[in-house]
Amino acid sequence: MSHLNERREKTCLNCNAVIHGRFCHICGQENIEPREPFKHLFAHFVFDLFHFDGKFFSTMKALLLKPGFLSQEHLKGRRADYLHPIRLYIFTSAFFFLFLFSVNTNKIEDKVASNPKDSVENNDLVNFERSYSSIREYDSVQAKLPNDKKDGYIIEKLTRKNLVLKEKYPDGKVLLSKLFDVFTHQYPKLLFVSLPIFAFFLFLLYARKGKYYYADHIVYTLHLYAAFFIIMFLVMCMNIAFTAVGLYDYGKGGEKNYLDGFISSGFSACVLLFYWYKSLRKFYQQSRRKTILKFSLLLMINVLIFSLLFLIFILFSFMII
Repeated sequence: MSHLNERREKTCLNCNAVIHGRFCHICGQENIEPREPFKHLFAHFVFDLFHFDGKFFSTMKALLLKPGFLSQEHLKGRRADYLHPIRLYIFTSAFFFLFLFSVNTNKIEDKVASNPKDSVENNDLVNFERSYSSIREYDSVQAKLPNDKKDGYIIEKLTRKNLVLKEKYPDGKVLLSKLFDVFTHQYPKLLFVSLPIFAFFLFLLYARKGKYYYADHIVYTLHLYAAFFIIMFLVMCMNIAFTAVGLYDYGKGGEKNYLDGFISSGFSACVLLFYWYKSLRKFYQQSRRKTILKFSLLLMINVLIFSLLFLIFILFSFMII
């Protein structure tokens, strides 16, 4: 509730309903003077800022230190002290990918530029049919073939796109860089698409007499993904810190020392897998044996899901480049 003066008129400015009290019983708007002094506007801003920060820090603390706790609290209806799962996912994913793209700028360009002799090989990455030099030649060859020998719809589309790209980007380095850039910017969409699929398999594995609704698994997945974003952000910060003191060669190219791969791959993989297991155990309240079994099944299922999604998004990136 604000500290502004209440209007004498008892008609809601938002929905025109008759008001009994300070708030409209129809739309909930506070019946206060519409023109707000600057000091009140600033005070309102500060209140909202620190109110959000209070929720933010309590959410981050619970999310990182108590795997599965936030989802359990949401299921029990204790939600006022924490950010909503959807807001949390949007904030963490946007923050993580903005940071990821900013620190990885020009990384693929530098890598390709350091190997100019591989220009032809790089161009071959998208050469589905190297015997065609143009779309006109391809159409001419296809027109002479019987119907049962002609390329199918998908092969035809890919071949045509390949020939267009070969004409548009004669230099394989430029094409590879462009394809990589387009694909990396599809990561947020890929993860967003995978979210309901992952939740569906949770729904199948934990279908215990209607104890959990599909929406409950969505909430758990949102919290899990948000935690993964924060953990990976912290890992990247560790890599950058090691770079600053000369112990790591993060994003600089050249020879890499023994820390390369351990911090960014091995350590983070162990942390993510451990967090995932603990969150399953906490939220679904099953025995260690059942949790390990279902965790292993989910791990295999996710490898298949992400492999398929990666293939789809690579093809999609290729078609929109």
